[in-house]
Amino acid sequence: MVIRGPASERALKTATAWLLSLTVLFMLYASLYPFDFDLARLAAHGREVLEHSLAWRRPPRTDLIANLLFYLPFGALVVSLTHRSWGRTRRVLFTLAAGMVLSVIIECAQATTVSRDPSITDVTLNAVSAGIAALLALFARGLGLQPALPELRTNRPDVVAVLIVALWIASHAAPFMPTPRFILYFTQPVRALEWQWSSGAFAGYLAGYVVLGAALRSLLRPRSFWQLFLPIALLSLLARIVFRGQRLELSEVVAFAVALPTIWQMARSAERAGEHHHSVAAARVALLWAAPAFVFFSLAPFDFSVRSQDFAWLTVPPLTSRLSAGEPGLLEVAYFYTAAVWLLRETQLPLRRILVGMLTTALLIEVTQAWEPGRAAQLAGPLVVLVATALVWARDRVGVGVTARQTVPSE
Repeated sequence: MVIRGPASERALKTATAWLLSLTVLFMLYASLYPFDFDLARLAAHGREVLEHSLAWRRPPRTDLIANLLFYLPFGALVVSLTHRSWGRTRRVLFTLAAGMVLSVIIECAQATTVSRDPSITDVTLNAVSAGIAALLALFARGLGLQPALPELRTNRPDVVAVLIVALWIASHAAPFMPTPRFILYFTQPVRALEWQWSSGAFAGYLAGYVVLGAALRSLLRPRSFWQLFLPIALLSLLARIVFRGQRLELSEVVAFAVALPTIWQMARSAERAGEHHHSVAAARVALLWAAPAFVFFSLAPFDFSVRSQDFAWLTVPPLTSRLSAGEPGLLEVAYFYTAAVWLLRETQLPLRRILVGMLTTALLIEVTQAWEPGRAAQLAGPLVVLVATALVWARDRVGVGVTARQTVPSE
């Protein structure tokens, strides 16, 4: 059984509260997407519409499973925040009621949209899902199974590294709309995988996982690294089949496997107070693998034309794009260029030199892409470099950069 002090319990409660807030925001987003609100529909809702919403309707199997799964994280987080003195029955009932209230609010909001159909069936299933999660969480706690918080290297984590991890997760979850079709993959797993191979996508995913490992290594102490890296990596792979418009690519699976030895090499270097060269060495290893892979990904498949395409500097790329589908989306561009600036700074290069070098690199890549069919030169990359440089400069000013972390023992 894990024994925690008051400080650890408070830290766990705080982390749980933040996770619950993000979970509710995600549930609202997924339930109301694509946000096609029309308040005039409320005036047209008559008795027939109300009776239709309150009538019990047998849902399709995919909707049934999706509704039961959708509120499981919400229920587990809510029951974890309830006071232990309430007793198990009261905590489960409170969680069930919270799930029902949230579901009713969402269903009422759906009544104002054009494409959504509110139903009392969904409310019931969502409440049951929250109650089941509460029972499972309390049962696990009774067996002594409790979540353990990863140990950070410092009390003030590197916000740029946190942003890089968030961008990686967002690039996999976008458009942040789950689809119940992923349930079919449990019976037909072959359909979940995109078997077509892409060397450019492989290079992009390889660079992405190496950077993810470097970012988490800078945030976590060695014994907590794999505790968080593996769940994030596996959730990234799972997100490809859970969210709409995506499939898990063979290129990403292979890239993840190939990246693991490099990530293990970065993670195994245990520092002691004053031996800061391990942090710099880890950043250099990440750059050695990620930089050429990113350039290859940016320019693949190297089908250059004799005549350049039109330059479209002021256009904005789509929010995200599957890495094998040509030009990367805005989230991928933000991820890779922010990571490049951050990694170069982690090697203790002067920030002014990093800014000049990365702006030049980004502009050259964009101009080169203008000679490839289906590509266009855009300002998204250089703008991300400017923003990332400003963030790294601000991080260094408040004393959470690599220089400050050198004086903090990891054990």
